[in-house]
Amino acid sequence: MRKWQLCLGMMIIFCCVLAACSQDTGSEAVGGTDNGEANNESDNIVIGTSVPSLEFTFFVAAQKSWEATAEELGVEALFFNAEDNQSKQNQDIEDMVTRGVDALVIIPITTEGVIPAIRHANEQGIPVFTVDRSVEGDSVDIVAHIGTNHVEMGESAAKKFLEGLEEKHPDAETWKVAELEGTPGSSAAIERGRGIHNVLEADERVEIVTSLTGEFSSTVALGVAEDILTANSELHGFISHNDMMIEGALQAANAAGRAEDLVLFGMDGQVSTVEKIITGEIYGTSLQLPSMLGDGMKAALAHLNGEEVEENVWVPTELIYQENAEEMLETKAW
Repeated sequence: MRKWQLCLGMMIIFCCVLAACSQDTGSEAVGGTDNGEANNESDNIVIGTSVPSLEFTFFVAAQKSWEATAEELGVEALFFNAEDNQSKQNQDIEDMVTRGVDALVIIPITTEGVIPAIRHANEQGIPVFTVDRSVEGDSVDIVAHIGTNHVEMGESAAKKFLEGLEEKHPDAETWKVAELEGTPGSSAAIERGRGIHNVLEADERVEIVTSLTGEFSSTVALGVAEDILTANSELHGFISHNDMMIEGALQAANAAGRAEDLVLFGMDGQVSTVEKIITGEIYGTSLQLPSMLGDGMKAALAHLNGEEVEENVWVPTELIYQENAEEMLETKAW
């Protein structure tokens, strides 16, 4: 009898354990990753994003904003790293559509290349928001764009760049400068470049000797800047579409022994660049806040809750230069 009771007890325990295991099938909520894993549990709202590449410091900071905002709002957030590949970004967007996200917040790699994926989301009735970079034309439906006015950013940077040229080379009859452009076809590169040219081409003392892409990469910009310096024995400055590239130009200038003669100006406001502004190695930069990706999530959630969202939500920018760099390093640089 005791043996039978013992066997019966063991069978009951085994069945209870088996039942408990069979119920534990839910996926684990983890931090956002480049594989599109979820951040935060939510029974209701799922919002997905795709950023161009985590090789760029701006998007690394933007990812932190995305995850913090998801935690704050209590929504489930998907994060995809497109690895600077437009085909991958489009596939990632389509995957999020298949997974049934409630909204998409996209930083497009290029203005036109992402359109087929956004059109697919439109056809499935999923609202789409763009952040930082916009898309071309009106062939797809974008609920709202959240970002900096890149033309104005380029113009203000170019005006401050001219001040640096006047300070360092007041006696030069002509200021010969080079422009380091961002990813070809991206709205950030197109519009920042337009702003830069609006200002520099209007100044008779400025000669833009070349405009070449550094693809927003410090490594690519290093090689490009080396070639520019080799081809131009008289060069007064570099103006760059982002901070990573201007740091690449600084590295090239140091290697060539010409950094003291050059005015270097970037855009973004990353900590390493602001530190170099304080030391005088870089003249200045224009601040762009990566928290705008989190702002995009907030706009998407507001829209899903039936609130009206402005078509363009402009995130303000500020110039950072030696006089205010220490304060900006403490308060706004990222």
